[in-house]
Amino acid sequence: MCAAVSVAPFAAFDPVLDDLSQRAVKYFWEQSHPKTGLTLDRANNKEDLPRTEHVASIAATGFALSALAIGAERGWIERDRALQRARATMRTLVDFPIRSRGWYLHWVDWESGNRLWKSEVSTIDSGILWAGMLVAERYFKDPEITRASDRILREVDWEWMLTDGGAKPDSLSLTMGWHPETGFIKARWDSYNELMLLYILALGANERFPEKSWADWKRPEVEYKGHKLFVGGPLFLHQMSHVFYDFSSRRDALGYDYWVGARNATLANRQYCVDNPKGFAAYGPDVWGLSACDGPDGYNAFGAPGWISDDGTLAPAAAVASVIFTPVESLAAAKAIKAKHPETYGRYGYTTGFNPTRKWQSPDVIGIDVGQMLLAIENHRDGLPHRLSMSHPVAQRGMARAGFRKTEEGPLETRPLRSAR
Repeated sequence: MCAAVSVAPFAAFDPVLDDLSQRAVKYFWEQSHPKTGLTLDRANNKEDLPRTEHVASIAATGFALSALAIGAERGWIERDRALQRARATMRTLVDFPIRSRGWYLHWVDWESGNRLWKSEVSTIDSGILWAGMLVAERYFKDPEITRASDRILREVDWEWMLTDGGAKPDSLSLTMGWHPETGFIKARWDSYNELMLLYILALGANERFPEKSWADWKRPEVEYKGHKLFVGGPLFLHQMSHVFYDFSSRRDALGYDYWVGARNATLANRQYCVDNPKGFAAYGPDVWGLSACDGPDGYNAFGAPGWISDDGTLAPAAAVASVIFTPVESLAAAKAIKAKHPETYGRYGYTTGFNPTRKWQSPDVIGIDVGQMLLAIENHRDGLPHRLSMSHPVAQRGMARAGFRKTEEGPLETRPLRSAR
């Protein structure tokens, strides 16, 4: 570990999860540029290999800001060094030419901030950045960070991405992004996935953003072996919003409990792996987890049930990132995968993907995978990321404008996906 990161345990906690958290924080410390704070999209998971990457992900940078708060709180990073890194990151986000009408490029050079890969200006990746930024703001309570955070959200042109620059004045759904060369992306955030995070931010940060946008997106329901859920598919769809915002014991104005949906999606994903209809190696009750990750034929959004994409590749960090929904099953997976497939475990925790049938594993970890898992583990530990996020006025306004209310319906695990108000 670098000098700024210690190895002392924070408190009595499962050692496998604690180790994963520490390794995740180490990723965000070592793989973020020390001057700009921009975080590499991916890195090799082996020990002490020379750095070859220079592509930063703006979403991974958001997770890095959250990781600084977690690392400082747990004693894994000296607080002053974490604060200085957070300030440097916020200066970059304000000063570097990486925004269009307040929205951020998805891929940039981690040192210069220059656009890479003909990157789009991405709505969801901007949203993940802002969600992580607000965690850091609430934790450090530093005037410089707060001023920068306020400015960044104040300068976002929500209407531009909502209406495609005015071409769709009645639109209630955000576009997925914009390319300088070709304009607005046709695909929209209009059906259940990680979009909840983005709309909570929009509703909370801009009073003119239409409240009707929350009810407008589609919520296709599927059922697998008694588990009722939205869409199915990759686990990350059901995790990304929840690691930042606490949807448990809450229903929106439509009567939906999204925590229940995410838990059921996890249980269905696991049950699909137990059923293993394609007969792949290693799948079972403790070795599961289909989500977006590297596979032997390239990066893919693996998932099941409902939307099924399955070639035998598993994403260990995704199984662990559901620990906020399925603590018993996810902890069992964390331990079993490490014990049975030690080749997947490296400097920053689990490799992004491995395929036992083809005897293959990715050499890399991916920043957003590591970040999502980190926040889930720390929410499971004591709820720190949730407390920080939910204490922010943006989150509180966003949840209120989306119609969320607290509910008391008995154990979370037995609640229906939808009920009448």
